[in-house]
Amino acid sequence: MAMTLLVLLGPNLPLQGEREDVAGGRLSDLEAALREKARALGQTLKVVQSNHEGVLLDTLHAERQAVAGIVINPTSLVGSYPLKEALELVGVPAIAVQLKPPARESVVAEACAMVVEGSRGFEPYLQALETFASGVFTPTGATDEAAAAPSGKTLGRKAGATGTKAPPAHPADVAKGKTLGRKAATESAPVGPRAGKTLGRGGKGAEVPPGFLTRAEVRRKIADRLSGMLSAAELATWARTQYQQLQRGAPAESGHRELLEDVLQSLTLSTIAATRLRDEQLVDLMTRLEEG
Repeated sequence: MAMTLLVLLGPNLPLQGEREDVAGGRLSDLEAALREKARALGQTLKVVQSNHEGVLLDTLHAERQAVAGIVINPTSLVGSYPLKEALELVGVPAIAVQLKPPARESVVAEACAMVVEGSRGFEPYLQALETFASGVFTPTGATDEAAAAPSGKTLGRKAGATGTKAPPAHPADVAKGKTLGRKAATESAPVGPRAGKTLGRGGKGAEVPPGFLTRAEVRRKIADRLSGMLSAAELATWARTQYQQLQRGAPAESGHRELLEDVLQSLTLSTIAATRLRDEQLVDLMTRLEEG
């Protein structure tokens, strides 16, 4: 059975491409590209564009039980709390598309499992469709072993090879070769103050530079969630921010960068119904970080 996705597009998108006279960049071209990609992936799309917030809200309400996922580019409505609340209440996995950094913090993106950023064009939208097609949000990809975060997950990690790639067939390969942030991490990205230095349990007395992510810090955040100091949504938001920073080259504990990325990815998806983590699975993640 084909997966049905809802694509919501915000104000003024019909003028993009037309204003800049970009060949193939009009809204009608975008919809055609989306539908062609969806057919190739075995998906069915409902595409709705509106200049009115209420129309987008009404569409979310009306389609909530008919769709398996949502792709949304709110454009200038990034600060819409009603849209954020609707996405949270609907409870359907959503991916936010941002064609350029928003002028202000995207409130809508806070209610989405992922944010796909990119330059003007169709690629971020198509990447979102590929992500849904990978099965990462479906119950079959969310077993009790989800907390184990299989090594090799590469949501946004830059692939070593170049060229066009077929849509991934496993959640571990979601968006391989793409970047969820504006800049992918490169091989030259700093991974620690000294090779072999462990700043986790064994790094007693080590001085941690500002912005340097360690296993110990992630464990503390999970512990805060388990103790009730953090809500599930707050932990997921924090994890998503840290994951995106790692993808952009932020420093991380030496020798544990991939482990940190895998755990952060699991935490980012932990509030989605299909991939929600139970308390015992959070404890398992803490154990993985401890044993590293």
